Amino acid sequence: MATEETTETSGLEQLEGEHEALVNLIARCALRDQRAFKQLFQRTAPFLNGVAFRILRDTEASNDVLQEAFLQIWSNASSYRPDKARPVTWLASIVRYRALDRLEKQKRHTSLFDEETDAGLDHHTSDQPNPDQITARLQQSAQLKYCLETLAMESRQCIELAYLLGFSRDEIAAKMNANVNTIKSWLRRGGENLKTCLSNLMAEAK
Repeated sequence: MATEETTETSGLEQLEGEHEALVNLIARCALRDQRAFKQLFQRTAPFLNGVAFRILRDTEASNDVLQEAFLQIWSNASSYRPDKARPVTWLASIVRYRALDRLEKQKRHTSLFDEETDAGLDHHTSDQPNPDQITARLQQSAQLKYCLETLAMESRQCIELAYLLGFSRDEIAAKMNANVNTIKSWLRRGGENLKTCLSNLMAEAK
């Protein structure tokens, strides 16, 4: 397990180190450059597949979600704004959204036949419902991006790693060189501030 976590973390660090190259590839995808799309897939698919697998815990379902996500990435490449989000965050948010959507559909399907299994799926996701629900509803919204920018840097990074990229508390602690209790505190404080910010924006919009 530790080896898997280390591989995931190093994969993220490698992609973050390729920031400019990924921005360029997404821009070329917006121009319908199929070679760029293939290169983007080759560079990011292993890490993004891991993001999907962390949610679905099923290899076949994760592969399906990855394919669906890349079709969406190809279609929406022109909407990406490097000044709003890092490329790896943008890519992972699409994968995560589609994986959560797949999980929700599985839960609805299962509940028709087996309430106990459905309850088990609810338990699987109950440890972090609020941020996941916020992320699923507002994954690419201007409101979420705005509110994330208002958070302290540590809280913002923790939330992105935990709820957009699917990292565990231990993995985040290792990446940010902090103890797990500090990470939990940053996540809790950031989550509260994010929820307040989003609630205020929604109230203003009414």
